[in-house]
Amino acid sequence: MPRVEKGADVTIVALVYRSLRWLDWCMESVDNSSNQISYRWLVVANDATDEVRKDPRITIDFRNKDPNEFYINRVYRAWNQGIVGSPTQLVCIFNTDMYASDGWLDELVTAKRNDPKTLPASMLVESGSVPSAMPEYVHNFGMNPDEFKKEDFLQHAKTMRRPGEFETGRLYGPVIFDRQEFIDFGKYPEGNPGGVPGDQVLFKRYKEAGYKHITCLGSVVYHAVTGEQLWP
Repeated sequence: MPRVEKGADVTIVALVYRSLRWLDWCMESVDNSSNQISYRWLVVANDATDEVRKDPRITIDFRNKDPNEFYINRVYRAWNQGIVGSPTQLVCIFNTDMYASDGWLDELVTAKRNDPKTLPASMLVESGSVPSAMPEYVHNFGMNPDEFKKEDFLQHAKTMRRPGEFETGRLYGPVIFDRQEFIDFGKYPEGNPGGVPGDQVLFKRYKEAGYKHITCLGSVVYHAVTGEQLWP
């Protein structure tokens, strides 16, 4: 379903630093995937280059006080900017080195609507360049947009997706948040407190309040695990 700028059900937040090619790739995948849920984009330029900052798709031009601060700190801070700035109640974060398949968004939103006390995340097919939290699904369809085997991945996703099924825990994004709940739970901590990734810290707060963290097996997304730091 094409993106909808007004009356959308969900805001999809993406971060971009210096590579519009990655942004093109991830937006193309979402905009071309078949979903019934309407959505809009919110793109955060995070300590971005001048070229990126001028792109008309940029919604928030965010500058950290220290652009040389530890990279992950600045990532979490930018996610917070995008989620809090969302015009819709439901918000989904989506990395630019990810590629969506049909039904991915419908599955996440359906899970959240069926049980509001749920944190539903997508199932990732990862390239294998780094250890995966779901190693049984690792499959290399390419490490960057230029070498990506699009049709092979989409066919693979079609055969492996299991709509309506989920596993407890496992992955942390793409994930659907309720914007106000996200604020109430303190947002992402900006860094790795005590050596623990910020997403794990945040999700632990939710779980302590009785929320369920699930990975939706019908929401299949490819993760090149490369990103702007390594390509182009």
